[in-house]
Amino acid sequence: MGFVAQFRRSVDQESTREDGSGQLDLHLPEYATGTVHHQAILEDGTVVHHHQRFESGVLVDWIEDDEPGPWALIRPGSPLRPCPGGVADPDDVTGAALRLGDEIRPLPLLDDLPAPAFESLARVPHATARLRFEVFATPVGTQRCDVRYHDGSRTAWLVSDWTDPTEDEPAFGAPEMHVSMSFRNYLKMRSGQVTALEAIEDGGSVDARWTLLLLLHGMIQSPEYVAAYRGLPVLPDELGWWGEVAPHIPPAED
Repeated sequence: MGFVAQFRRSVDQESTREDGSGQLDLHLPEYATGTVHHQAILEDGTVVHHHQRFESGVLVDWIEDDEPGPWALIRPGSPLRPCPGGVADPDDVTGAALRLGDEIRPLPLLDDLPAPAFESLARVPHATARLRFEVFATPVGTQRCDVRYHDGSRTAWLVSDWTDPTEDEPAFGAPEMHVSMSFRNYLKMRSGQVTALEAIEDGGSVDARWTLLLLLHGMIQSPEYVAAYRGLPVLPDELGWWGEVAPHIPPAED
């Protein structure tokens, strides 16, 4: 029996698209079509393999598997654990992972921030700024990243909230930018399927002076930066949109 049977409402297009007022106005994305593989780690260490099948953002099947799938989103807790909302604590991001075949990798953005390839970025005098980078609809909620550029070099880490740098930290006193984009667009940007501007324009936002945006765009489009991104693995499309549609899955039985 699939996990779908444990839900109060049948998983069909009508019930899934309703909001709390009963109106059919969620407009779930057509591109959210495919199979998402999961690996749940229970408190006693038991591993539960399962997969969800979506059509146009609607969950149509949810089955426990005897064998692991070709890849999987790894999360601690029950398979019926809902997709988290709000801002993710860095520990929540660390607690999740991604399996590609037999390889276990950190969940993005964690695989981006410490990438050794970014250590070879070209020195650009006066290319110093702070970037508050926010990625929403990830499998663990909204991830916030504090990025500091100092003469073109990059230092970055995940945060629950942003704080101003102290005098002994990179980019102290430097101007600040705030950029947000969806997790799906972030993965497409770093793999080269869309440009940074396209990733932001499609549902993201920018709060910065245009001169700073030109500076950021120039660094991101540099050969060293592009090579660093292209050196990261291309991840399944389904991983990109799961965090967007999973919050609309009907609640499980108590």
